[in-house]
Amino acid sequence: MKFAFRRKFEALCRMFNEYTRLIPLTFLLGFYVSNVVSRWWRQFESLAWPEDLLTMVSMIVRENDEKSQKRRFAIARYINLSSALVWRDISKKIRLRFPTVLSLVEAGLLTEKEYEVLQEIEEDCETVRWMAPLHWIQHLIVKEEKENNPPAAFINNFMTELRTYRQSLRKLFCYDWVCVPLVYTQVTALATYSFFFFTLFGRQVLHSEVEAGRQIDSIIPLFAVIQFMFLVGWFKVGQDLMRPFGLDDDDIELNYILDRNFKTSFAVVNRLHTSDCKFQESELKKIAKGFP
Repeated sequence: MKFAFRRKFEALCRMFNEYTRLIPLTFLLGFYVSNVVSRWWRQFESLAWPEDLLTMVSMIVRENDEKSQKRRFAIARYINLSSALVWRDISKKIRLRFPTVLSLVEAGLLTEKEYEVLQEIEEDCETVRWMAPLHWIQHLIVKEEKENNPPAAFINNFMTELRTYRQSLRKLFCYDWVCVPLVYTQVTALATYSFFFFTLFGRQVLHSEVEAGRQIDSIIPLFAVIQFMFLVGWFKVGQDLMRPFGLDDDDIELNYILDRNFKTSFAVVNRLHTSDCKFQESELKKIAKGFP
């Protein structure tokens, strides 16, 4: 009876080992993780960086009087404000830092009067609040054009950059709204765990194979364990990268990027705008000696 049961068990193990080869696990995992990683990277590429916009601002608002400085500062603040409004809706870390829009007033990104305007906009239409600062920027540029008449080419280039900036923020909203279909993750998870359930039996060291000298009597199926670590780890990578703006240590650190953008913005419209280096003829002679 015991011998007959062992023969049936070995036959079952051989059958499981044979049929696990029919599960296209490598194809499923490769396609799944490839889509998730490419989606994760596209979201990082969609993050808005203010340097190009503010470089154009420095060329449009060129004066160094108090009015022009305030105008440049306001544009820099509005650019970062629009990013903060979008990022706090898609990132848990930014949401914890700015739990309410009123907290942006305390951070210096928003004035109380502007906060009231945003609240009125939110009551009328919930989806356009983040675009309001970008429209305020357009109004400031129109005022600058009427008062100081900057070159039209600069205005056109600036509006093109502003549109690109707006599109990048909108892409982040779309990525947060439309996720990888849940059924795809479920199918991949089912295939992965089913594969290793059958592998648990199919990779058993069989007594008859050991007696025939075709297998070594090892207690632990080492290569099955290594395969489990690789494939399940591969699947976990896809799951971890599904939400790049979460609370994990490996998620994209939007708090750092927001702080960096804020400091860089005011450096561009202040320090870089007012610090011109005067070229001296002696420097030209040094360059000529260095490059004969």
